[in-house]
Amino acid sequence: MSNQSRLRRVIAPLLLVFVLSACTVEEMIWTAFSERGASPQQIDEAIRVAHCESTLNPGAVSSGGGNWGLFQINTVHRGRVADMGYSWHQMLMPYQNAQVAADIWAEQGWGPWTCARMQGIR
Repeated sequence: MSNQSRLRRVIAPLLLVFVLSACTVEEMIWTAFSERGASPQQIDEAIRVAHCESTLNPGAVSSGGGNWGLFQINTVHRGRVADMGYSWHQMLMPYQNAQVAADIWAEQGWGPWTCARMQGIR
């Protein structure tokens, strides 16, 4: 591996952390869902769902402990989280939680989120 290639492998993740740390939670949701092909309307819906689920609090954990983060990702998705390369505790990190939520949404739509149904989002 060349020195330039090694340097890229070190700098790229650091750059991502720097860029994401300067983003708002809404911008992180926008990025995660747009990467899955969501329209601006669907991204706005995602922000509304996250606001309903956690009041946009990345550290939110349900009283029973089964739902974590912005989108209150349920522990039933531990396998998906691991398959995406994340640890379960990273569900308290806004970008990672939004990435998992966007992945679930791309596969299942808004069905898994009670807040979407409560707001009439389909």
